[in-house]
Amino acid sequence: MTALANLAKFQGRYDVFLRIRRRYSLKWSKGDSMQSFARFFNESLDFDTMLQRIREMIAKTPNWTGKIIKWAVVTGLRPSEVIESVRLINSAEEFQKYYNSSRSALEHFRFSQFQRQTKKCYISFVTPEMLSIVEKLDNVPTYNQVRLACRKAGIKCDLRFARKIFASWLHQCGISDIMIDLLQGRVGKSILVNHYITPGQDYKARVLQALEKLQKQL
Repeated sequence: MTALANLAKFQGRYDVFLRIRRRYSLKWSKGDSMQSFARFFNESLDFDTMLQRIREMIAKTPNWTGKIIKWAVVTGLRPSEVIESVRLINSAEEFQKYYNSSRSALEHFRFSQFQRQTKKCYISFVTPEMLSIVEKLDNVPTYNQVRLACRKAGIKCDLRFARKIFASWLHQCGISDIMIDLLQGRVGKSILVNHYITPGQDYKARVLQALEKLQKQL
């Protein structure tokens, strides 16, 4: 359905698509609940196993690759977003617009390359110490280069684990599911989320404290 909707927008026929969708009561699938259940209780994907896989990737690959992997973990971004984030951090001109020191946040929303059609990531809370992970990289690699470096080291590139570790760790540290979703670019459609819930005054401090502890785990 999403692909059809995007195609209709591209062809300038989105109004026709909407009429067809209403006429036949077409709806987006909510996913396979059994698949989610199986994933949740999959022992090969528990937190400690994923963290060990990430540590192994960092240890066996070149230093620059390890930095990218660490950055993926502490930001919870998607692989393509991780690379773009590192590129902006290492651009003196763009970094001034990218990092808001008073907010301790990278403001992704200021750059068009982060503006996906769905699941947009707007900000990431990071400290100056976290920024030092990827600052002063001589050459910012592509995601494909990261994958090739892992392959040469004889280890599978599992950056998807980085995003899962980020979410799981914040959840263990008592950060609300809604806040985790927002930090990873998932905004709920409920009226409660969009119009009524506001975070507590200490939410940023709690997130940063949790991420500092996560960084030490790596």
